[in-house]
Amino acid sequence: MLDLRAIRACALDLDGVVWRGDEKLPAVPAFFEFLRAQNIPYAFITNNSTCTPTQYLARLEAFGILATPEQVITSGAVTAEEIARRFPQGTPFFAIGSQNLIDLIAAQGYPFDPERAQIVVVGLDRNLTYDKLRIAGKRILAGAAFIATNGDATFLLPNGEVGPGAGSLVSAVATMTGRQPYMIGKPAAPMFEAALRYFGVPAAQTLMIGDRLDTDILGAQGVGMKSALVLTGVSRADQTAAIAPDGVFADLAELLAAWQSSV
Repeated sequence: MLDLRAIRACALDLDGVVWRGDEKLPAVPAFFEFLRAQNIPYAFITNNSTCTPTQYLARLEAFGILATPEQVITSGAVTAEEIARRFPQGTPFFAIGSQNLIDLIAAQGYPFDPERAQIVVVGLDRNLTYDKLRIAGKRILAGAAFIATNGDATFLLPNGEVGPGAGSLVSAVATMTGRQPYMIGKPAAPMFEAALRYFGVPAAQTLMIGDRLDTDILGAQGVGMKSALVLTGVSRADQTAAIAPDGVFADLAELLAAWQSSV
């Protein structure tokens, strides 16, 4: 059972939890107004590596949600932070990914240098070329570190179709090199650890709210967070036998009602 009275911080996925495409999901923004009234900090965790945290703010504001860039934890931003934690400044890198991803890493003091790269990052790249795959594989085979922003095999396109996600590109490079990457995105730990550093709250008192059992819920369990599945996205209630969240709710509105009744 999920004891909401013990929760002191709240992390949330975005698509399928806060919004679905352009649709605002139930209890947005009321859920976040409640959290602020209870002095419970919140942050958003997304595997999307193509947008910067700042770029999310306008959309959050349009949905009536108050947030700062520090409250938006993207796989791209955490990748840049992890590189800064693991490698000396000045280490050259190469990336398959968006220009935003490249800029985030470069801003930490790492030069983009395909010919001398000692770090290779693979994320979602809508302008993928054979040459980019060739360079990534060449540098990894020469000893460069292999880092993946996330392992999502598919990505929902703006028109509602499903396209290849970062994980599909990661798999191509892994197949070429025979190497497996250091994974950043959910369900890997770095994304959740970044949220816990931001909150400064023990994992056992932090709630992760997500719509996917295999990323949001599994990843939260891996670092000791409490977890709540909302049924407004990918996973269904009848799929919780293998990965069991601490709570299952129809949507944020049902979770909000339960939380309000507990205080």
